[in-house]
Amino acid sequence: MRNLLYLLLLLVSVGCRAPLSSPTVQPRFYPISDKLAEDQAGTQVQSMVSTIAPYKAQLDAKMNRQLATVKTPLKKASPESNLGNWMADLMAAAARDLAPGKTIAFATANQGGLRVNEIGTGPLLVSEIYELMPFDNELVLMDLSGAEVTELLAHIANQGGWPVSEAVAVSAAASGLKITLSGLPVDAKATYTVAMPDYIANGGSNSSMVKGKPYQKTGVLIRDLLIDYAARSSGPIDVNVTGKRMNIK
Repeated sequence: MRNLLYLLLLLVSVGCRAPLSSPTVQPRFYPISDKLAEDQAGTQVQSMVSTIAPYKAQLDAKMNRQLATVKTPLKKASPESNLGNWMADLMAAAARDLAPGKTIAFATANQGGLRVNEIGTGPLLVSEIYELMPFDNELVLMDLSGAEVTELLAHIANQGGWPVSEAVAVSAAASGLKITLSGLPVDAKATYTVAMPDYIANGGSNSSMVKGKPYQKTGVLIRDLLIDYAARSSGPIDVNVTGKRMNIK
Protein backbone atom coordinates (compact mmCIF):
# COMPACT_ATOMS: atom_id res chain seq x y z
CA MET A 1 0.00 0.00 0.00
CA ARG A 2 2.83 2.37 0.90
CA ASN A 3 4.62 1.59 -2.37
CA LEU A 4 1.45 2.35 -4.28
CA LEU A 5 1.15 5.72 -2.53
CA TYR A 6 4.73 6.60 -3.44
CA LEU A 7 4.02 5.70 -7.06
CA LEU A 8 1.01 7.97 -7.18
CA LEU A 9 2.94 10.87 -5.67
CA LEU A 10 5.70 10.34 -8.22
CA LEU A 11 3.26 10.44 -11.10
CA VAL A 12 1.65 13.63 -9.79
CA SER A 13 5.03 15.23 -9.34
CA VAL A 14 6.11 14.37 -12.85
CA GLY A 15 2.76 15.47 -14.24
CA CYS A 16 3.01 18.86 -12.59
CA ARG A 17 6.41 19.56 -14.15
CA ALA A 18 5.76 18.16 -17.60
CA PRO A 19 4.10 20.51 -20.11
CA LEU A 20 0.78 19.36 -21.53
CA SER A 21 0.12 19.66 -25.24
CA SER A 22 -3.66 19.87 -24.79
CA PRO A 23 -6.00 19.92 -21.82
CA THR A 24 -7.64 16.72 -20.80
CA VAL A 25 -11.15 16.84 -19.38
CA GLN A 26 -12.61 13.90 -17.58
CA PRO A 27 -16.40 13.64 -17.44
CA ARG A 28 -18.05 13.93 -14.09
CA PHE A 29 -21.56 12.86 -13.31
CA TYR A 30 -23.79 14.87 -11.04
CA PRO A 31 -27.06 13.49 -9.73
CA ILE A 32 -30.00 15.65 -10.82
CA SER A 33 -33.41 15.58 -9.20
CA ASP A 34 -36.55 17.41 -10.25
CA LYS A 35 -37.99 17.04 -6.78
CA LEU A 36 -37.69 19.59 -4.05
CA ALA A 37 -37.62 18.74 -0.41
CA GLU A 38 -41.20 18.43 0.77
CA ASP A 39 -41.09 21.44 3.05
CA GLN A 40 -39.45 23.62 0.38
CA ALA A 41 -41.85 22.43 -2.32
CA GLY A 42 -44.84 23.00 -0.11
CA THR A 43 -43.78 26.54 0.68
CA GLN A 44 -43.12 27.41 -2.96
CA VAL A 45 -46.38 25.90 -4.19
CA GLN A 46 -48.38 27.67 -1.52
CA SER A 47 -46.68 30.96 -2.40
CA MET A 48 -47.49 30.43 -6.07
CA VAL A 49 -51.12 29.57 -5.33
CA SER A 50 -51.49 32.66 -3.18
CA THR A 51 -49.98 34.85 -5.90
CA ILE A 52 -52.21 33.67 -8.73
CA ALA A 53 -55.41 33.25 -6.69
CA PRO A 54 -56.80 36.77 -7.38
CA TYR A 55 -56.08 36.44 -11.12
CA LYS A 56 -57.55 32.94 -11.25
CA ALA A 57 -60.73 34.17 -9.61
CA GLN A 58 -61.06 36.96 -12.17
CA LEU A 59 -60.37 34.59 -15.07
CA ASP A 60 -62.81 31.99 -13.75
CA ALA A 61 -65.53 34.63 -13.44
CA LYS A 62 -64.90 35.78 -17.00
CA MET A 63 -64.70 32.34 -18.60
CA ASN A 64 -67.63 30.85 -16.70
CA ARG A 65 -70.04 33.67 -17.59
CA GLN A 66 -73.14 32.28 -19.23
CA LEU A 67 -74.02 33.92 -22.56
CA ALA A 68 -77.09 31.96 -23.57
CA THR A 69 -78.63 28.50 -23.54
CA VAL A 70 -78.10 26.01 -26.36
CA LYS A 71 -81.25 24.02 -27.15
CA THR A 72 -79.96 22.01 -30.11
CA PRO A 73 -76.30 20.88 -30.13
CA LEU A 74 -74.20 23.04 -32.43
CA LYS A 75 -72.22 20.59 -34.54
CA LYS A 76 -69.43 21.18 -37.04
CA ALA A 77 -69.83 19.39 -40.37
CA SER A 78 -69.44 19.94 -44.07
CA PRO A 79 -70.63 21.10 -46.49
CA GLU A 80 -73.06 22.80 -44.10
CA SER A 81 -73.61 22.67 -40.34
CA ASN A 82 -75.66 24.43 -37.73
CA LEU A 83 -72.48 25.50 -35.91
CA GLY A 84 -71.13 27.08 -39.09
CA ASN A 85 -74.51 28.66 -39.92
CA TRP A 86 -74.83 30.13 -36.44
CA MET A 87 -71.32 31.57 -36.52
CA ALA A 88 -71.59 33.03 -40.05
CA ASP A 89 -74.96 34.63 -39.30
CA LEU A 90 -73.56 36.34 -36.21
CA MET A 91 -70.60 37.57 -38.25
CA ALA A 92 -72.98 39.03 -40.85
CA ALA A 93 -75.10 40.72 -38.17
CA ALA A 94 -72.02 42.23 -36.55
CA ALA A 95 -70.69 43.43 -39.92
CA ARG A 96 -73.96 45.26 -40.62
CA ASP A 97 -73.84 46.97 -37.24
CA LEU A 98 -70.16 47.90 -37.61
CA ALA A 99 -70.60 49.32 -41.12
CA PRO A 100 -74.13 50.77 -41.31
CA GLY A 101 -73.31 52.62 -44.52
CA LYS A 102 -72.56 49.37 -46.38
CA THR A 103 -74.75 46.56 -47.63
CA ILE A 104 -73.22 43.31 -46.43
CA ALA A 105 -73.82 40.64 -49.05
CA PHE A 106 -72.79 37.73 -46.83
CA ALA A 107 -70.23 36.53 -44.31
CA THR A 108 -67.98 33.51 -44.45
CA ALA A 109 -65.23 31.83 -42.44
CA ASN A 110 -62.89 28.99 -43.26
CA GLN A 111 -63.90 25.57 -41.97
CA GLY A 112 -60.55 25.07 -40.24
CA GLY A 113 -61.15 28.18 -38.16
CA LEU A 114 -63.77 26.32 -36.13
CA ARG A 115 -61.69 24.47 -33.56
CA VAL A 116 -64.35 22.37 -31.85
CA ASN A 117 -66.60 19.71 -33.31
CA GLU A 118 -69.59 20.39 -31.11
CA ILE A 119 -71.05 22.76 -28.53
CA GLY A 120 -73.51 20.74 -26.49
CA THR A 121 -76.87 21.67 -25.04
CA GLY A 122 -77.16 23.69 -21.87
CA PRO A 123 -75.46 26.89 -20.78
CA LEU A 124 -73.21 28.47 -23.39
CA LEU A 125 -70.14 29.80 -21.58
CA VAL A 126 -67.51 32.32 -22.66
CA SER A 127 -64.88 29.58 -22.34
CA GLU A 128 -66.63 27.59 -25.08
CA ILE A 129 -66.34 30.49 -27.51
CA TYR A 130 -62.62 30.70 -26.73
CA GLU A 131 -62.34 27.00 -27.53
CA LEU A 132 -64.27 27.50 -30.76
CA MET A 133 -62.18 30.51 -31.85
CA PRO A 134 -58.82 30.51 -30.03
CA PHE A 135 -57.15 32.67 -32.68
CA ASP A 136 -57.12 36.46 -32.73
CA ASN A 137 -58.75 36.72 -36.15
CA GLU A 138 -60.31 40.10 -36.91
CA LEU A 139 -63.52 40.60 -38.84
CA VAL A 140 -62.78 42.56 -42.02
CA LEU A 141 -64.90 43.80 -44.92
CA MET A 142 -63.84 43.36 -48.52
CA ASP A 143 -65.47 44.73 -51.68
CA LEU A 144 -65.53 42.13 -54.44
CA SER A 145 -66.86 42.18 -57.97
CA GLY A 146 -69.57 39.69 -58.84
CA ALA A 147 -67.00 37.66 -60.77
CA GLU A 148 -64.74 37.55 -57.70
CA VAL A 149 -67.65 36.55 -55.46
CA THR A 150 -68.44 33.68 -57.83
CA GLU A 151 -64.79 32.60 -57.77
CA LEU A 152 -64.66 32.77 -53.96
CA LEU A 153 -67.85 30.76 -53.47
CA ALA A 154 -66.70 28.21 -56.05
CA HIS A 155 -63.47 27.89 -54.08
CA ILE A 156 -65.46 27.37 -50.87
CA ALA A 157 -67.52 24.66 -52.58
CA ASN A 158 -64.40 22.98 -53.94
CA GLN A 159 -62.97 22.99 -50.41
CA GLY A 160 -65.95 20.93 -49.26
CA GLY A 161 -67.97 23.82 -47.87
CA TRP A 162 -67.32 26.56 -45.30
CA PRO A 163 -69.63 28.46 -42.99
CA VAL A 164 -71.60 31.03 -45.00
CA SER A 165 -74.41 33.29 -43.86
CA GLU A 166 -78.04 32.80 -44.81
CA ALA A 167 -77.97 34.95 -47.97
CA VAL A 168 -75.81 32.39 -49.78
CA ALA A 169 -77.18 29.49 -51.80
CA VAL A 170 -74.73 27.30 -53.70
CA SER A 171 -75.94 24.13 -55.39
CA ALA A 172 -74.43 21.64 -57.78
CA ALA A 173 -76.02 21.43 -61.22
CA ALA A 174 -75.23 19.55 -64.39
CA SER A 175 -73.83 22.72 -65.91
CA GLY A 176 -71.75 23.56 -62.83
CA LEU A 177 -72.44 25.48 -59.66
CA LYS A 178 -75.58 27.55 -59.31
CA ILE A 179 -74.95 30.52 -57.01
CA THR A 180 -77.42 33.06 -55.72
CA LEU A 181 -77.27 35.80 -53.11
CA SER A 182 -80.53 36.65 -51.35
CA GLY A 183 -82.32 34.67 -54.04
CA LEU A 184 -80.81 36.58 -56.97
CA PRO A 185 -78.13 35.50 -59.45
CA VAL A 186 -74.72 37.06 -58.88
CA ASP A 187 -74.21 40.10 -61.11
CA ALA A 188 -70.69 39.79 -62.51
CA LYS A 189 -70.38 43.59 -62.86
CA ALA A 190 -71.80 44.54 -59.45
CA THR A 191 -69.79 45.13 -56.28
CA TYR A 192 -70.52 43.11 -53.14
CA THR A 193 -69.21 43.65 -49.62
CA VAL A 194 -68.22 40.40 -47.94
CA ALA A 195 -67.40 39.96 -44.25
CA MET A 196 -64.61 37.49 -43.51
CA PRO A 197 -61.69 36.81 -41.15
CA ASP A 198 -58.49 38.69 -41.91
CA TYR A 199 -56.90 35.25 -42.30
CA ILE A 200 -58.99 34.63 -45.43
CA ALA A 201 -58.53 38.21 -46.67
CA ASN A 202 -54.78 37.66 -46.55
CA GLY A 203 -55.04 34.53 -48.69
CA GLY A 204 -55.41 31.87 -46.00
CA SER A 205 -56.91 28.47 -46.88
CA ASN A 206 -55.71 28.93 -50.47
CA SER A 207 -57.93 31.97 -51.01
CA SER A 208 -55.64 33.42 -53.66
CA MET A 209 -58.55 35.14 -55.42
CA VAL A 210 -58.80 37.70 -52.57
CA LYS A 211 -55.18 37.89 -51.47
CA GLY A 212 -53.71 41.36 -51.92
CA LYS A 213 -57.06 43.08 -52.32
CA PRO A 214 -57.77 46.03 -50.02
CA TYR A 215 -60.11 45.52 -47.10
CA GLN A 216 -61.61 47.50 -44.26
CA LYS A 217 -60.67 46.56 -40.72
CA THR A 218 -63.42 46.58 -38.12
CA GLY A 219 -61.08 46.37 -35.12
CA VAL A 220 -63.23 43.57 -33.66
CA LEU A 221 -62.06 40.02 -33.11
CA ILE A 222 -64.47 37.38 -34.37
CA ARG A 223 -64.27 35.65 -31.00
CA ASP A 224 -65.38 38.84 -29.25
CA LEU A 225 -68.30 39.47 -31.58
CA LEU A 226 -69.48 35.90 -31.11
CA ILE A 227 -69.45 36.45 -27.35
CA ASP A 228 -71.28 39.76 -27.72
CA TYR A 229 -73.96 38.59 -30.14
CA ALA A 230 -74.50 35.24 -28.46
CA ALA A 231 -75.31 37.14 -25.27
CA ARG A 232 -77.99 39.04 -27.19
CA SER A 233 -79.96 35.87 -27.93
CA SER A 234 -83.60 36.40 -27.09
CA GLY A 235 -84.13 32.72 -26.36
CA PRO A 236 -82.40 29.34 -26.46
CA ILE A 237 -80.10 28.87 -29.45
CA ASP A 238 -81.82 26.49 -31.84
CA VAL A 239 -80.19 26.44 -35.28
CA ASN A 240 -81.25 24.01 -37.98
CA VAL A 241 -79.58 22.97 -41.20
CA THR A 242 -81.67 23.31 -44.35
CA GLY A 243 -78.94 22.23 -46.75
CA LYS A 244 -79.67 25.18 -49.03
CA ARG A 245 -76.55 27.22 -48.26
CA MET A 246 -74.06 24.61 -49.48
CA ASN A 247 -76.00 21.97 -51.41
CA ILE A 248 -72.99 20.61 -53.23
CA LYS A 249 -73.06 16.88 -52.56
